[in-house]
Amino acid sequence: MSTLISAALLGTARTSTTFEELPAEVRGHARELDGDPAEMLLAAAALERAYRRGGAGSTTAAVPTPAPDDVRFTLPESSSAHLLSMLAAKATLLDEWFAVALERNYRAPDHLVAELLSFARASEAHRESILQIVGERGRWLAAQNPEWSKLVRTRDANPDVWRHGSSSQRTQWLIDTRRTDPALALAELRKSWGTERGEQKAAFVSTLAIGSSADDQPLLEEALDDRRKDVRRAAAEVLGRIPESEFGERMAARVQKWARVERKLLRSTLVILPPEEVDAASRRDGIEDRPNPHTDYRAEYVRQAISSAPLSLWNNMIGEPGKVMGMSVDEGWEPILHDAWSTAAVAQNNAEWALELFRIRGTATDRRLLPLVPAKALADLLRSGNGDANVLHPGRAAIYDALPGPWPDDITRAVVAQWERVAARRADGGAKAGEFSRYKYSASLRLAESRFPYSAVTLLDRAAERARDPDWRQTFARTASAITHRKTLLEELT
Repeated sequence: MSTLISAALLGTARTSTTFEELPAEVRGHARELDGDPAEMLLAAAALERAYRRGGAGSTTAAVPTPAPDDVRFTLPESSSAHLLSMLAAKATLLDEWFAVALERNYRAPDHLVAELLSFARASEAHRESILQIVGERGRWLAAQNPEWSKLVRTRDANPDVWRHGSSSQRTQWLIDTRRTDPALALAELRKSWGTERGEQKAAFVSTLAIGSSADDQPLLEEALDDRRKDVRRAAAEVLGRIPESEFGERMAARVQKWARVERKLLRSTLVILPPEEVDAASRRDGIEDRPNPHTDYRAEYVRQAISSAPLSLWNNMIGEPGKVMGMSVDEGWEPILHDAWSTAAVAQNNAEWALELFRIRGTATDRRLLPLVPAKALADLLRSGNGDANVLHPGRAAIYDALPGPWPDDITRAVVAQWERVAARRADGGAKAGEFSRYKYSASLRLAESRFPYSAVTLLDRAAERARDPDWRQTFARTASAITHRKTLLEELT
């Protein structure tokens, strides 16, 4: 077609029309054209367009092996319809709905599999749950459509996908195999490490965080010397998850050099001695100059070292986490230490340190720690009344988010009571009335729809009757309706 376009632009008087680039089926007919060059050009273009619009000729295709049977229970018709509407609306109930449906061994009906795969392709939020509910038949159908190829999960340990697949397929193979056979995934990555492209190495290294162990150390240590910064950072992050590693021992040695305990008669003090500069060995381990407007570069060195050092270091130096955090420190160091300990607790999955940090920090706890904190401790803080208003404030619903549902009745009553106080302030008006808009509390309101017990409907109906602000009145009624709807949807699955 490009030669026809060139001839049209230059004019048939200046260049001759050729048909070599036309499809073979069109080329033969175009060569039979005769007459004025301009008419031949237009006729050839018309033939090309007709061919394109007419589609391809018939081909022979192999009939695929039939999809395997799925012996699970088929979703009720009403539940199937509700699932589609919830996915379209991105409903907050989806997590709980999928958990109940899968626990009760339901599968999607065959006629909905294609539509559900389209939802899975468009959004990652509930992709894994959708793939579980469509099951083997869904994976079979996804394999037939190139647009759904990324939805096909390779679950076997056959290294052929790793050796010959695309970048995304290879990464997924590593992730899946690390979950079932970490040694095999490590061995395959070890074999090809020297020939891997730099832009892929960081993603491959990050997969070693799944089931990480001391066996991964040699490859991770080699990755610390890689030319690419993202590869070195990924290696340091994974090594920080292996407290017993040589990397952890090196970080512990630095912390012991930069922090010491001064024991006094009444109370011991933790003294931090930040270095003016770090050596090449420290930089190899990932300690680098990171700008921070709140602290100087030396404090960042200390933060990075403590974040990657094994928490057992502090138990050996001082004692249990409560004793460590109970020590006095120089002004300005406490938030830096708490942040570093929080990072270490998350990386090392240490619930003991997470709980102690939560006891000290309360509503200011790093939200990364909250999944490690027992539900009872979360509930006890909310019951204590220490900061209900703060936690419900915009962007501060993290503790409620970490508390699994259904929430206890007393906490539910406290949340509704807080909303009612906010609604009253909104109704009273004033210059700050905007701070008490229902939109400011959207995070906790959405959580309530999926976490409140069914008994909260009565509380919310009464709150709607008492509310003087029309927006809050509608909000209470709408939340009560959402909980009633949730009850109906989940009961359909029982």
